[in-house]
Amino acid sequence: MFLKVLLIMAVLFAFMVPGFALKKLKLMGEGAAFTLSNLLLYVCQPALVVKSFCVFSESEWEAVNSVSKLTLLQNFGMIAAITVVSMGLVFGLCKLVFIKSGNRSAADVYSFIAVFSNCGFIGAPFVEMFTDGNAVAVMYIMVFNVVFNLLCWTLGVVLITGGFKEIKLKKILLNPAIISGVAALLLFFVPQINIFMFNGFKELQIFPKYLAYMTAPLSMVIVGARVAEMHPKTLFCSGGIYLSGVLRLIIAPFLTFAVALIFYPLIINLRGAVAGADQYVILAPVIAMTMSPAASVVAMAERFNGDRQTAAAAFVTNTLISIITIPLIITAVMSIWGLL
Repeated sequence: MFLKVLLIMAVLFAFMVPGFALKKLKLMGEGAAFTLSNLLLYVCQPALVVKSFCVFSESEWEAVNSVSKLTLLQNFGMIAAITVVSMGLVFGLCKLVFIKSGNRSAADVYSFIAVFSNCGFIGAPFVEMFTDGNAVAVMYIMVFNVVFNLLCWTLGVVLITGGFKEIKLKKILLNPAIISGVAALLLFFVPQINIFMFNGFKELQIFPKYLAYMTAPLSMVIVGARVAEMHPKTLFCSGGIYLSGVLRLIIAPFLTFAVALIFYPLIINLRGAVAGADQYVILAPVIAMTMSPAASVVAMAERFNGDRQTAAAAFVTNTLISIITIPLIITAVMSIWGLL
């Protein structure tokens, strides 16, 4: 299992090489990483949500339909609850850890790093590879991603800006990530209006599919570009970066696992047993919280005039460290899960 996880991470992180090389060869301009980040946030991430809930092959659709809509709704609700509680606990822990920080803007960036994982850009492709394309398991991590988007564009913006002036209901409701989540869930639960699954219209699936497939490569290309443009001292010599890394890469996943296990008896009572894709009601939020920091921290710091240097350094350093931590944490969690 450790080798499988390590190989998946090796494939994902190999996408860093083009970004690093292009930046070093001066073939990627100053604003390129920011533009790619916006492409991820406003185009690829919404497409990934739509693809996960609305686009299925015949075998995937059979697997999804083998689970009743009521069961799926219950599972979605449990995953959403696990997500909110676990992120809330990590946020509260960050407030305690960084309460005496002399640099408030940096402390808020570190809290963002700790709370928000790269659950969409890396987490969803990771689960797809890890489960050999299990459509239900991928859907479960995307439920996490829907809740993540809502919290990221509210709590996350507050952390980056240091206040509430950028939080407006209209902006939240019209955010592409939020709109795509609502639309995708509607199309999923009312398949009669899901045009992507209509006979004779299957070619339309190409649009969200191809955009969704761009998420992991583009995310890691951005990381490679950030690594190329930063001095090693900036990347590796701040204690706050490593503290946020411990919170993000070690404490957050195990804390989420503990929260998820609280829901375990409820699933047993409802199902009688937890097997197959059902186990990802527990494991999907944990896998999502095991991922590296959210790539959106850099784009949001740029857009909302936050602490750009701290955001980039913390994101890049902890993303590199996650190459080691993700296989270790996933292997440990799956080993513990196997004993239950």
